[in-house]
Amino acid sequence: MKKTIILTIAALMTVSVASAVAASAEVAETASLTDKKPAKKKGEIKEVTFLVHLHCANCAKKVQENIAFEKGVKGLHVCLEDQIVSVKYDAAKTSEDVLKAAIEKLGYPVKGTLEPGQAGGHHHHHGHQH
Repeated sequence: MKKTIILTIAALMTVSVASAVAASAEVAETASLTDKKPAKKKGEIKEVTFLVHLHCANCAKKVQENIAFEKGVKGLHVCLEDQIVSVKYDAAKTSEDVLKAAIEKLGYPVKGTLEPGQAGGHHHHHGHQH
């Protein structure tokens, strides 16, 4: 009687160990993304400058307050004079498109992006239509 119990336990053990190994491999991959401090992965922090039609200081303030709380946003600079919204963001958590949509959701059309003289990087020039 005891022998069969031991056998089934052994069988269960091998199955659970196999699936645990598979699971821990997946966990290890995702954990390595979250555990590392952003400082180590400098390439992950990107900056984008949107050309946004801001009407007044209140508009700029509204963008500042809302976009600052968007996921992955590390830094924000809204300039009413230049009509720009500069966002430093964690590329692993958000993207240019998401941020653009977030600004437009507030009711401010994004006219394009400025490339602040980035050497290399992906240049997408939106010709400045006036």
